Amino acid sequence: MIVAFSTSSPWTSVALFDERYELVASGRLLAPMRASEACLTILEQLSPDLAGVNLFVADLGPGSFTGVRVGVTLAKTMAFTKGASVAGADSFDLISTGQTVALPSKKGEYFVRRPGQEPVRQVERPDGELIGFGPWFEGDETFPDASRFGPLLGSLTVLEPEALVPAYLIEPSITMPKKPYLAGGSSV
Repeated sequence: MIVAFSTSSPWTSVALFDERYELVASGRLLAPMRASEACLTILEQLSPDLAGVNLFVADLGPGSFTGVRVGVTLAKTMAFTKGASVAGADSFDLISTGQTVALPSKKGEYFVRRPGQEPVRQVERPDGELIGFGPWFEGDETFPDASRFGPLLGSLTVLEPEALVPAYLIEPSITMPKKPYLAGGSSV
């Protein structure tokens, strides 16, 4: 059995697949800032017994920084404890592999990926038909969903748990202190 997590958007989803990559069960919850709780709740509802799970897959982002890390960490931890493997796919593919997908970034920006191309960051909405979520979509949103892992499963790179990492598309937005701190709490 395969367990899949998607935690990169406000909607958290979990799906179970059989060895032929057929969807067995899935569920999702609107859970902004509660992805870990939502994943465990859904998983318990779908399958309280994880015997026979040999692969855990996660949504690698882009998306909510903490949300993506929750899904990746759950997949890694569960795989490690079960002696299973892991794999991941990006959020774009969990929306659509054949359409132009737009995902919100920060400060009014979006990541836009056209089929067969690398994602780009932009502020202006591109011409043509888009699928995705955020303000550009005004209620006609499509979110990443773990149930869409099925067609991707045969082409994913299977890894040992410690090798699975989120896919960050931009640099971290941190601010360095104006005065460096020294050991013991004193500043220079």
